Amino acid sequence: MNKRHLFLCAALAWAGATAVHAQVPPVAAPDQLALLKSDNPKEAANKKLVFDMYRAIVQGGHTEMAEKYFTPGYIQHNPNVASGRDELVKYIKKTRPVREMKPLLDFPVISIMADGDMVLIAVVSWDDDPEKPGQRYASTHFDLYRVENGKIAEHWDHVPKSPKAQSFDPNVGSKEKVPAK
Repeated sequence: MNKRHLFLCAALAWAGATAVHAQVPPVAAPDQLALLKSDNPKEAANKKLVFDMYRAIVQGGHTEMAEKYFTPGYIQHNPNVASGRDELVKYIKKTRPVREMKPLLDFPVISIMADGDMVLIAVVSWDDDPEKPGQRYASTHFDLYRVENGKIAEHWDHVPKSPKAQSFDPNVGSKEKVPAK
């Protein structure tokens, strides 16, 4: 090892030993509608489809609009929800009430990205801190969708299998900075 590499390794080791490692909370984009723009018209349309579906279904619970957004054979990769548009409708009806459909999402949206028929939406999510009772921490929730012929055909997220997910409403407790009740 030459002296330069030795010095670099020593400097990195010292920096790692003395650096304070702290979480940097995710921050929402200041303009949700700006996230829908794209130079590619198809990708812009796909981002708008996912954004509008989030407003109507995820946030609003408007299951009567599911046919507008999802293919009948919708594939679900979240282990808590069965595949198929009808199964998604059952899950949404079971986990959240119908709410007013708003022009923007109440979720703090970090980003909406599209690459061809794939759309990723990232939102800030707040959870109870298991190490600090009564406190919350910010994290990021990701949903990835595949669009087929103008409708959502497939979905992925990072939610683990859990009995709690069978009654989870992301509109309650995952957005506030106060302890969940």
